[in-house]
Amino acid sequence: MSPYHSPHTRSLLSTKHLALSTIFLLSLLLGLIPPTPARADGMLMIEGVYRQPAISHINVTIENKIATTVVEQTFRNTLDKDIQAIYVAPVPTSATITSFAQYIDGQWQEAEIKTADDANKIYATAVATGEAAAITSASINNSTIDPSMTFQTRLNLAASSERKVRLIYTEVLTGQVGLTRYVYPLNSSNLSDEPIGDLLVSVTINENSEIRAIYSPSHQDAEIERADDDHASVVYRAQNVNPAQDFELVYTQSADKFGLNAATFREKDGEDGYFVLVAAPQLKAEKSEVVQKDFVFILDRSGSMQGSKFEQARKSLKRILDNLNTGDRFTILSFDDTVMSFSSTLVSLDKRDDAKRWVESFNTGSGTNISDALLAGLQTVDQTANRPHIVVFLTDGQATNGITDTAGILTAVREKIRPQSRIYTIGIGDVNQALLDALAQENRGRSLFLTPTEDLEKPISNYYGTIDNPVLVDLALDFGGIEVYDVYPSPLPDMFLGGQVVVTGRYKKGGKVNVTLTGNINGQPYTSTYKDILFVDKSAEAKANAYVPRLWAQQKVDSLVRTIAINGPTQALIDQVTDLGLRYKIVTPYTSFVVTDKNPKQQPKSPGIPKTGLPFLYVDDFRTVNTALMLLGGLLLTFGLVGMIIRTRRIAHPSSTAQ
Repeated sequence: MSPYHSPHTRSLLSTKHLALSTIFLLSLLLGLIPPTPARADGMLMIEGVYRQPAISHINVTIENKIATTVVEQTFRNTLDKDIQAIYVAPVPTSATITSFAQYIDGQWQEAEIKTADDANKIYATAVATGEAAAITSASINNSTIDPSMTFQTRLNLAASSERKVRLIYTEVLTGQVGLTRYVYPLNSSNLSDEPIGDLLVSVTINENSEIRAIYSPSHQDAEIERADDDHASVVYRAQNVNPAQDFELVYTQSADKFGLNAATFREKDGEDGYFVLVAAPQLKAEKSEVVQKDFVFILDRSGSMQGSKFEQARKSLKRILDNLNTGDRFTILSFDDTVMSFSSTLVSLDKRDDAKRWVESFNTGSGTNISDALLAGLQTVDQTANRPHIVVFLTDGQATNGITDTAGILTAVREKIRPQSRIYTIGIGDVNQALLDALAQENRGRSLFLTPTEDLEKPISNYYGTIDNPVLVDLALDFGGIEVYDVYPSPLPDMFLGGQVVVTGRYKKGGKVNVTLTGNINGQPYTSTYKDILFVDKSAEAKANAYVPRLWAQQKVDSLVRTIAINGPTQALIDQVTDLGLRYKIVTPYTSFVVTDKNPKQQPKSPGIPKTGLPFLYVDDFRTVNTALMLLGGLLLTFGLVGMIIRTRRIAHPSSTAQ
């Protein structure tokens, strides 16, 4: 420190150093809390270490492209102390969790959905009295929607005990017409060296049309049995195994050009019903059936992109240019606080080499002007061409120039976008996920989020591969005489080769109707009618479709949470999300699953203290973590203030301290 600082300035600097030191120490402590796995079989995190289950049984039922996965796992606490652990399990982002339970005293005890505050109180009371308990919750962080694919639950386990848990979720399977694909993320070899003692994956398939081929590309030793043309079962079993790959199952059926599956359900007579429709293209498409399109690639060149991120993004873009289809057109924009363009108009593929050289010619700059970049990209649309105009937007940061608030950017885009434009977004690292999600969802696109440390070239190229072959655009559905409402998604996205469109909503009076799908293929209208689709009128009909209401409710909750993330919470929105969560048993930022022992027999116990191992701070109870850090921060701050007072007195009275 300079000797020319005044006593007051020295005091302020000391306080600043104290604050920075405290923040640094707290950051180190927070870093001791391990991250959740990206994709792995259900595991238990005990004192910062992932532990495999002793038993893991996965039972799957597939009914007409709707899969219900039941995961039953047994974990053992081999420590001689009571612990709180975190159960983490993979759940696809498109899935809806329908149940979580613990096996206690010879019976399954189901989790109940409660408001988040009530659930935390119930869990805290159970832990304090030594009961077996578990809780799970979700959150909205700042203006960001968490894209996590893991289900997390806090569990308390007694010393030398075991706990059996059951997680059930439902999902609409991906694939094309004629091909269905199911994946369960088994691969956990990168997280733990421990084997799973007993692993079982059992899949039952019930379809309403002939199953032609069925196989597991990942586990070719799986046993396959065919009961008849429409039904099959697949079983894979292993002992003491540490899986190194996910379980994948594929089966094929005969199909039309664009297939449509429908499921409807009515909870109570007199109440409105629920429906889900799944539309998908056939396995192959002729070249003439792949829609020609215009691409606008917008690349962030702000200062934070400097280094390997920018180089990988450049490589990805050049690879995408090489893979454009005959008849496609394109242009490229790059932006920091200003926007540069390769061409003010769309160009044909004979300009690809020039475009690659242009991409190599510029370097990273300074700020991040997202609004101007997006609006410039939208202006490249050719309104005379009857073809999709696809904006692919890549950024790694928050808006710092131009329009910077999320709502303002979305409003500006809504005012300028044309009907044939779509927006696809790629976010790297600390981005405004709420903005990128909304841009894609509102404009018939989709979003991709990557961590700043991962290899960008492969996922970006794969992402483009899912959108380079649209086969039907400007989709619309006509439900005949059925009155529908609260339909999601809105607007309907385009249909791509290898993809599908899932639509869910509510309906009033039921009956058998013809559902008509319309769209556009290379400027030519397309219409397909699906006859005698049953929208049930009575609650006793189609009981097997009881999962449909929750699929719809999850989509509505996601839409409301997206609105909250963009515009901020209002009591009306919070109440809507809470009511939906409680009614349909969905984990939301305002509702949680909680399960406790209904017949507790344990006496209250204090948590055990580790007798061996390196010293560390790791408390699985998140509220305890916050409390511990607050106490530690307060203690450090107290010591710092005392030291600052002593130092100030010495500065004020130098003669009394000089020797």
